[in-house]
Amino acid sequence: KDSMLFKQTIDFGAAMYNDDNGMGTTVYQNFKTFCKKKKPSQDVFDSLTPTALNAHLKEIMEGLTAKVFRTYNASKTLQDELRKTEDLVSWKRLSAAEKVVEYNNANREVAILCNHQRSVSKAQETQLENIGAKLAKLKEQKKVLKAILKRLNKGETKGIPIKKNEKKMVEAANNAVAKAKKMKEKAKTNEEKIEATEADQAAKQQKRDAADYKFTQAHLWEKVPTADQVIKRITAWTAKISKMEMDLKHKDDNKEVSLGTSKINYMDPRISVAWCKRNEVPIEKIFSKTLRDKFNWAMAVPPDWEFNAEIEKQGHL
Repeated sequence: KDSMLFKQTIDFGAAMYNDDNGMGTTVYQNFKTFCKKKKPSQDVFDSLTPTALNAHLKEIMEGLTAKVFRTYNASKTLQDELRKTEDLVSWKRLSAAEKVVEYNNANREVAILCNHQRSVSKAQETQLENIGAKLAKLKEQKKVLKAILKRLNKGETKGIPIKKNEKKMVEAANNAVAKAKKMKEKAKTNEEKIEATEADQAAKQQKRDAADYKFTQAHLWEKVPTADQVIKRITAWTAKISKMEMDLKHKDDNKEVSLGTSKINYMDPRISVAWCKRNEVPIEKIFSKTLRDKFNWAMAVPPDWEFNAEIEKQGHL
């Protein structure tokens, strides 16, 4: 119920499904049999019910259900994927933000395993475009800063761009928002309400324009800077660019995958808590306030806690 249509194309005749006593060809033949004389709208496994499946699973292991099996697979996959990155030589050199990216990559593998897919919304596409445009602007600003530094090192100050006064524009936008708010509060007739709504929309656009204008010259100063000031700002812009590139990659990689479903319902939260403690990553970078409250019972685990360690040793699954 929490998955979309399975989009992956599988070649059941491939070696990976048939080597070492694999049953790829048999599975394919069974699929053909199950689908014979059925309409596209009919269920493939029409004779299999959740009750019958769970009853069969309980014969294999006491307490085992489809949900438990899915939870085990999700949790085991998360732990294994996280351990792969932690074993890398370069791991300790990563920043907390870079480690979070690796955590999200592991989370994505779990979401793919559980088929937690989603369609890309228009809002997501717009957000990606906006981040891409902002990233391009930051890179352009960094080039300008380097050019300014080059001039200063030569002793040249003429022609260095200076930040234009933006206070009036910001104040005008804030005043427009406040005015529109009062209009909405006083509006009684339909005409007044429509006028207030239009004023509110125009004020919000004015505020967005002011914010965009501030951003376009955020790298500049009100007077000619010193070389040290420019060097510090180049360093700051380099960090901003790096962070935004990671953010863009994360959003683009996960635009068709729902990370939240597996995180909320299937992955044992103690794995994530232990990982955060082990790697000095703030838990709020992984769990929202709502999830921290939901998983409060998991917060006391030690950094070396292992998921299902005993069952794994016994080889029950």
